Amino acid sequence: MRQHDSIGSKPRKSPIALDALTGSIGLLLLVSLIACGVACCDAADLEPSDKATRPTAVPIVLRWNTQSSRLTASVRRVALGRVLGRLAKTTGWQIFVEPETHRSVDVAFTNLAPAEALPRILGEFSFSFAPTERGGKELRIYRTSADAATSAIDPLDDDEFQARPGPIPNEWIVRLKPGSKLSPEALAKRLKARLVGRMDDLRTFRLRFDSPDDASSARGTLLADPEIAALENNIRLPIPEPGVSGGPPSESVTLRPRAGGGDQVVVALIDTSVQSLNSNMESLLLGRVSVAVGSPVADGAPTHGTVMAQDILQGVGRADSGVDGTRVRILPVDVYGGEVSTTTWNVVRGLEAAAARGATVFNLSLGGAEDSPLLDEVIASIRAQGGLVLAATGNTPGIGLTYPSASPGALGVTAVDSTGVPAGYANTGPQARLAGPGTTLIQFGGQNWVTQGTSGATAWVSGLAAGWMSQSGASASQAGQWLQTAVPFKPPAGR
Repeated sequence: MRQHDSIGSKPRKSPIALDALTGSIGLLLLVSLIACGVACCDAADLEPSDKATRPTAVPIVLRWNTQSSRLTASVRRVALGRVLGRLAKTTGWQIFVEPETHRSVDVAFTNLAPAEALPRILGEFSFSFAPTERGGKELRIYRTSADAATSAIDPLDDDEFQARPGPIPNEWIVRLKPGSKLSPEALAKRLKARLVGRMDDLRTFRLRFDSPDDASSARGTLLADPEIAALENNIRLPIPEPGVSGGPPSESVTLRPRAGGGDQVVVALIDTSVQSLNSNMESLLLGRVSVAVGSPVADGAPTHGTVMAQDILQGVGRADSGVDGTRVRILPVDVYGGEVSTTTWNVVRGLEAAAARGATVFNLSLGGAEDSPLLDEVIASIRAQGGLVLAATGNTPGIGLTYPSASPGALGVTAVDSTGVPAGYANTGPQARLAGPGTTLIQFGGQNWVTQGTSGATAWVSGLAAGWMSQSGASASQAGQWLQTAVPFKPPAGR
């Protein structure tokens, strides 16, 4: 059920290649890269030097006895958000969590009542139950107050721990017409759906139904409502698949904040969470923002966002290495939380949160094959206000369209090798407007990590744009024009 109504990455074990940049300015940048011995990479494909693959999912055993209302659990080092997804599916509870409520769950118990079981799962967090209008239970989990528990938890089956891209079949994103007086709460009640998210500034809300059939049945009613402007799917976007690979020592990031402050160039990193970096790199981060529930379980490997942050800083250093320091700062925005996928809904929320905090360059090292009109409109709005959105074309060879890199307001970035030839894994479709180095080398946890893909190429180009803005005083829209001269993608002859 995919509707828009009017409203992956591939690891490689080849030696580190310094990806070339095309164009005269790009060639000069490449010479600079080679002279410094720097490798550039993509966080989509990660490989640690011990060559132990990191699993994309961790099993959870949860059994709910409907007769005795007791829970049995065996959970080993799994992010709270994922545990709650299984708990919602197993018990039928509607679960809401206060944002920024993160912990790793490691418990085992048998046949406990909820009053005994939940404290073992939730640790220091509080909880309360309330009846729902349909006779079920609503569980609210919070740090400060039950009213702060506003993030809905998606029920997850066992196989849903493996990220499955595409439309979520039992959800609709609904957009209201300007001036509409329609109440989302009343509409949800009338359709026997749950209101699990809203963005009032966009006149948009998210409905979840008990089944795909219920969602499909409601479609006609929604489209016929004169108050509703548009209806579309909420699309799941998986974290790019990690791989494994070690590498030679990497160059340390030597950038530092410019003394005396001044206007900052803020790069929004819309991605997974960013782990703690060394003090030098941390000084270039503007804290951390999350629009998702939970956090990934620590397993010794850098997250996708952690690698992207370092790739951005490497790009900054190519254009803004002055002795006075840089005006560039990274704003990490976590849109995945503890899950193995995000959604177009969360990506929109992440972009909105970053724009509200002053970002002018937006890095989207994520994507899929499905288009989202809502995401397209938000990206177009960012561009209209002078922002620059850069998005990865994807790591599936070919020329198929991928989104949001093919969104009209974004600039798509693909990956090239050290000779300027497109990397074998890279998508080079018509959305590929720019090219960046496809292999990156970063440091994390006392190890060197090599990754490949269009994600890192995109992050590097985002950093390059921000560094040029910091050095030249140019705007983000001017940086977008400059990039198309400095690092354009030139399709192979015959295309």
